[in-house]
Amino acid sequence: MPNLRAQLLEIIRDAYPENFEGLDPSKTLGENVFGGPKPHPNAVLNLFVQQKVPSALPMAYYMAARRGSDSLMDIRLPTSATLSGQTLRSAIHGLIALREMELKETYQIVLAMKDASSRVGCGSMGCTFRPPKGPIGVENVRPYQRTFDRITGIAEGGTRILQVLSASEPGEDAESEICKMCGEKMQAAHAEVRKKAWAALPKMFGLKA
Repeated sequence: MPNLRAQLLEIIRDAYPENFEGLDPSKTLGENVFGGPKPHPNAVLNLFVQQKVPSALPMAYYMAARRGSDSLMDIRLPTSATLSGQTLRSAIHGLIALREMELKETYQIVLAMKDASSRVGCGSMGCTFRPPKGPIGVENVRPYQRTFDRITGIAEGGTRILQVLSASEPGEDAESEICKMCGEKMQAAHAEVRKKAWAALPKMFGLKA
């Protein structure tokens, strides 16, 4: 049994690593490592807490919290996915901290991109970040707001701060499109935000660094 546990822990550490740089938890990591049907991230978090797997806890907390508070506190979940009071408090606290960071950092990225484009221009006439013509008004600002909302997923109630950003992909309408040059700049800026968020996960969820 000790050998089997050690083998399982190696698999867990690959799926819930301590070094997250360059990885996208929305696609390749987390509960995807388990056989089908995939467990709810709350159940995985409970398992790691009970089995004392500290190296996997930062990401396990994130995977549970990124779905938002409704998922964390869903009364329809089975017992295995029902979080204890202490674990739930830590998850909610971390979610709030991540969300605050996400909104603040995304605002700074969008503002910096807007200011940079005002000085040097961008590569496309239809790019969101191309300086608007005429006086600044609601219609001029709306494309920036749409870009902000698309990055943060503001309507979802959770957080996407650690998701790899594809800012250059077209939005739902032409007003939210970003040219290739501005998209690459935004992706590079967001990659730095991801590093900052990864490093802050233990503290945000009340874990030892």
